[in-house]
Amino acid sequence: MVERAAFICGCGHSGTTLIAAILASHPQVYIPFEETNIFFKWAPLAMFRYWKIRTAARRAGKSFLLEKTPRHIRRVERIRRMVPGARFVVPVRDGRDVVASIGRRLGNRKEALDRWISDNSLVLAQRGKPDVLIYRYEDLVENPGVIVERICKFLGLPYSPELLDYHMRPQNWFESSGAEQKEHVALRNRQISQPIYDGRGRWRSEIAETDLQGLKQGRGALLMKEFGYE
Repeated sequence: MVERAAFICGCGHSGTTLIAAILASHPQVYIPFEETNIFFKWAPLAMFRYWKIRTAARRAGKSFLLEKTPRHIRRVERIRRMVPGARFVVPVRDGRDVVASIGRRLGNRKEALDRWISDNSLVLAQRGKPDVLIYRYEDLVENPGVIVERICKFLGLPYSPELLDYHMRPQNWFESSGAEQKEHVALRNRQISQPIYDGRGRWRSEIAETDLQGLKQGRGALLMKEFGYE
């Protein structure tokens, strides 16, 4: 019987897939290896699809359902209503590195900057809620055992250092929907099948200061300060 459910969400490229991959190696956890986006659907369809992944978890003999869709940060209140008792695990990451990473993927750093500000404004609004755990990607890289144990405690799961060996059990998270995506998909699957990678500060060699003005003033600057990235 599936007893509990939790959702990993937040701004994309902030470490959501990393923590999902780590927790997917937990013996009690079932996680669909895709971003379902189910809570953006019409309510009856959303509940039907949620029932389907709960059924898959039950058939797999797992007692804990974990789902990872970064964009669900925009549907937290809806999930609370539809999944009573749900918990939320939300990583945040230095806006400069996220802008560099998303900008590299989209080819548009302004769009990447706007996304970081928009999504993390929603994250900040959830800070302090008892069913939400927010942590920094940088702290996970620095002290993985400490942060993963903290997350397990929050979720009511027993912690084992073996969770950090997740990369020794390869996971196929991403599938290509077209030939043009094959290279990107192959890269993402390689990334998730390696030990925790230190991606801190990559923006220094990948992005110009002029692309980061939105993080030095206004809402962007406030968010950087609130999350400890002054």
